Amino acid sequence: MGVFRQLLFGKYLLITNTVSCGVMMAAGDVIQQRSEHWKKHCSAKYFPSSVMAASPEDEEEKAISSTSVYGHDYMRTRNMMVVGLLQGPFHHWFYTVLDKVFPGRNAKSVLKKTFLDQSIASPTCLTIFFIGLGILESRKVEEICKELRLKFCETWKVDCCFWPPTQCINFFFVPLHYRVLYTNVMTMIYNIFLSYMKYVSLQF
Repeated sequence: MGVFRQLLFGKYLLITNTVSCGVMMAAGDVIQQRSEHWKKHCSAKYFPSSVMAASPEDEEEKAISSTSVYGHDYMRTRNMMVVGLLQGPFHHWFYTVLDKVFPGRNAKSVLKKTFLDQSIASPTCLTIFFIGLGILESRKVEEICKELRLKFCETWKVDCCFWPPTQCINFFFVPLHYRVLYTNVMTMIYNIFLSYMKYVSLQF
């Protein structure tokens, strides 16, 4: 029980926050990969896109597609987890310093923390995300920069819609020692979108 309390509230909180960040990133990718598989192989079975009669060859092809065995890309999930582990320490220290600089839960303090979170933490973590995955995938510098130019702004726009209200709840109601854990849980939801942006949307 003492070790558990240390992990959640004490001297091992950095480790807990870092590991949970990696786990949530991996979990988001697992969900997204499942979603990709379902859309590719199963959605046509339950939501046919056309009422036209299909040929026997088309029916056979659909049957084979709908029964395709799910194959998980473990390397992709591993890379996502590693990037999450890289983001963990930044999240931990950023929220610790932010709460010391702007203590309290009044509206002015919360708005300042939310603004700094969106203007500093968000771009930093998105940069770590795209560059980190690019390095893990052994991409060239030119390819990484091209992906950043293509995807960063679109991703950050969604980020600006999702995180400000989420972080207002965080700063208003969540105690400091739960803050990164709360963020990581919300991040798992957001990471489904990140996985989509990285591996499905706006391919280059």
